[in-house]
Amino acid sequence: MIKNLMTTFDELKSSCNLKGRTNLFFIYFSCWTLLILLTLMTTDKYTSFTVINHFRSYPGDLLFTFFTILGNGTVLIPLAALLLFRKNYPALIGLLLSILLNTLIVGVLKHFFNHPRPLACYGEDIVQTASWIKLYTRYSFPSGHTASAFCMAAYLSLSYSNDRRVSGIAFVCAVLTGYSRVYLGEHFLEDIWLGSIVGVFTAAATYVFVQYYVSRIINAFSKRPKQ
Repeated sequence: MIKNLMTTFDELKSSCNLKGRTNLFFIYFSCWTLLILLTLMTTDKYTSFTVINHFRSYPGDLLFTFFTILGNGTVLIPLAALLLFRKNYPALIGLLLSILLNTLIVGVLKHFFNHPRPLACYGEDIVQTASWIKLYTRYSFPSGHTASAFCMAAYLSLSYSNDRRVSGIAFVCAVLTGYSRVYLGEHFLEDIWLGSIVGVFTAAATYVFVQYYVSRIINAFSKRPKQ
């Protein structure tokens, strides 16, 4: 069992480091978390929110509404269909499990912290959004949309570590989803920061689980002699 577990961690290491080149997603993610942490340490909460939220345009409203939709789980349908079509069953199962676990963790954290959202803190005179967006007042920390986006992005990056385009595209989509939550007035900068960390952590943990258990179960059934 220990030998198999070590093999699984070697597979995870290989996914994060292909032929001596670190998976780009995790390089980008490290820069992202450090940049936001530095901003949070040097800028007050109100300023970090309004700088993003007040920099608006109608095309921006349309663009970031699209990306915020990516974080609500809708994108799982085409992703699942694609993985099913390519018969990548371990990735399909792992992606669904990671989103489920991510949703549970975010739900627990939201109710534990119970932080107010920007609308509850600053009111309608300060918080701006698109005319078709409904703003909420509770459970701001962390951002569930951001956590889901980074969870999906990290899992796909691990599953397709040999394709650097996947890492780059997935990371950009996840970042734009997180940015959209502040832009649309739903969250603070610290909400999307923690959300991204939760999402990536959940994806990595689920990936290890799937590589160790699910993949071996699928391989065992696939190798059974046909009667």
